[in-house]
Amino acid sequence: MRDLMAELKELRLHGMATALAELTAQGESNTASSKWLLEHLLEQEHTDRAMRSV
Repeated sequence: MRDLMAELKELRLHGMATALAELTAQGESNTASSKWLLEHLLEQEHTDRAMRSV
């Protein structure tokens, strides 16, 4: 399983990391779908940054 918090902090997205922690702590019923979306957004961000660094 991916460590979304670590990835968000690595990308300097500290506000998003805080929001994810709050969602998880609240036990929101849609946390699983939120995490799925966030994983895909992070994957795209990693890809985009890799392409720009070449």
